[in-house]
This record gives sequence, C-alpha cells and structure tokens, in this order.
Amino acid sequence: MSVLSLQDMAPGFADATADSQAVFRSALDAMARPGTPVRIPQTALVSPTPGTNAVAASVLLALLDQDCTLWLSPGLAAGPAAAWLRFHTGCQLVTDGSKADFVWAASIAELPPIQQLKQGSAEYPDQSATCVVGVTGWRTAAEADAGAVTLRGPGVRDAITLAVDGMDADFVQQHHAMQAHAPCGVDIFCCAEDVLLGFPRSVRLVAAGKGRACT
Repeated sequence: MSVLSLQDMAPGFADATADSQAVFRSALDAMARPGTPVRIPQTALVSPTPGTNAVAASVLLALLDQDCTLWLSPGLAAGPAAAWLRFHTGCQLVTDGSKADFVWAASIAELPPIQQLKQGSAEYPDQSATCVVGVTGWRTAAEADAGAVTLRGPGVRDAITLAVDGMDADFVQQHHAMQAHAPCGVDIFCCAEDVLLGFPRSVRLVAAGKGRACT
C-alpha cells in the first residue's frame, strides 16, 4: 500500500450523506435487476486517482465501513486506492482474499477464484464476499455471439445476454460451481465508466453456444 500525505489524498464524496445514499441505491438497483446497466450520478463519482475506475471506487466508498475487510488486486494494492479507502472508510485491509468481506479487482482476470472467497453459510449466507470488478467495456449481445453470457433467474425477465470484457467460459464455470452450494456464494458488481452491472449469486449464467443454464 502506498503512503499518502493528507495533502495528497483525493477527496471522497462532496456530500457524504447524499452521494453515499445515491450510490447505495444504485448498487441495490443493480443487484435487484441483474445484467441491467445502472448509471451512477456523475456528481457522486469519485476515485483516488484519475486513472482508477470511478464506479468501483464510489461503490466501495458507499459500502465500506470500519467493520469491513477489503482485499485489493495487486495493482490496486500497490497504488493509492488502498490508502484512500482506508482513510475515508476505516476499512481493514487484508492480503488473504479468503478473509475479505469485499474484493476489489481491477479486472475479471485479477479476481481470485470464486471458490476461494468467503461463501457464507446456510445459516448466514449474507456473511459472504462482495466483489467489485473493473471492466473495460460491455455490450448487449445475441446468445450465439462469441464471448456472450446469458443471464436467467430472479430479477431477470426471460433472459438478458451481454458481452462483458473478461467474462469468459472459465468464469461461468466457476459461477456454476458456486451455485451448487446455494444460498451461499458471492455477489459481483462489474463496473465500467459510469455504469454498474450486478451479478448476484442467485442469477444463472450460460456462455455462448452452451444452451440454457441449468436451474
């Protein structure tokens, strides 16, 4: 984690209450409507540096507090993001992803294997990890499109098909394996520009050309 002086520390939300509530509502909306893009208000977008994913940073700033543990992928951990979130939220940083309440990965490729993250338990499924992942882009797609992933399940009317950068067949396989232990599992936010996409543990994913997802 890089050390920043207070004068070098990027600010958090301009209006801590209103901006945090706006981002929190956006996060809830994204999870309630899986695969549906939710835009975070521009006035509530903040980040530790201009090159850092502002949607991901804003979501974590709204969700973290001093009781939360956070793991960051190596590039983020080595930069100012860790110190910025530690300063503004009081969160506890961990180097072991299996002990993290929240995981911030700069890309899907930098996300630890899903099965290694906190899954919760049958009694307390909420005691699982929430992953906030940066993606460079996404688009709506047809089910046959290469790289496309189709979502079905709670919160999805019929089906939604997207192509999300980095969301490949290996990720879909990991997601299927996780769902064998429902209601345990991790929730995932994908963050691109000013758009937030929610992938709750309950949604079913299928990669292009693989047929319908199993229920």
